[in-house]
Amino acid sequence: MKAIILVLSTFLLCSTRTQAQKRIKSKVPPPYAKLEQGATSTDGKRIGKWNFYNSQEQLELTFDYDSSRISFTREDTTRYWVRADEQWQLKRLARAPRPIGSMDKRMLDLISTLRYPVSALARKLQGTVVVSYTVTPTGQTADFTIESSMSPECDREVFQRLQALPDNWIPAIYRGRPTTSRFYLSVRFEMIEGEEARRRLAELKLHSDNPDTSPEKQSVTALTPYAHKLVVTALGVERR
Repeated sequence: MKAIILVLSTFLLCSTRTQAQKRIKSKVPPPYAKLEQGATSTDGKRIGKWNFYNSQEQLELTFDYDSSRISFTREDTTRYWVRADEQWQLKRLARAPRPIGSMDKRMLDLISTLRYPVSALARKLQGTVVVSYTVTPTGQTADFTIESSMSPECDREVFQRLQALPDNWIPAIYRGRPTTSRFYLSVRFEMIEGEEARRRLAELKLHSDNPDTSPEKQSVTALTPYAHKLVVTALGVERR
């Protein structure tokens, strides 16, 4: 009998750290504690200044929820895809588009919800789904498009999970005006069996027993600031 075990391992692992803020400190559990730091009110709403970090512990954004103002953004010289002169062009921007929050946490949230569809596992389907979407001048995502299809069930899984993420963005600024920009997400669905699957499972068990050891993994990769690659892995183990 063959059992399929789903593994959604995270590439960005962070230890716990909290930052004192006025009023009530937020309680953000690992591995997110280093990525988003700030205070919340008694009803759970974010208040005051929040700091957002990447996985290298670099401050990327400081946003004041009381005034809805940006206090700090990390310099970004990347060329982004923006809608300019009625066509898509790669441009350096006066302000890069980004979510109001940690992009790395956003990807961790996404990988934690993605599941390998049972019907795809039963048919042993493997492949990659690529989705594009835009960030509008008003800071919302739109125009979700399957650029590369794998199967209807896998396409739907990626599409729905991506659309369910929080929808608060800082739009791109080009030529002094908010401008539509484009982002990409690639999700690879893969199955591993036999000795390699047993090796991976042993590493994962070791990691769960001893958090100080980290197994080989590659689940979240930033290709560019506007394109990310996620891997959903199913490990198959033979049972007698």
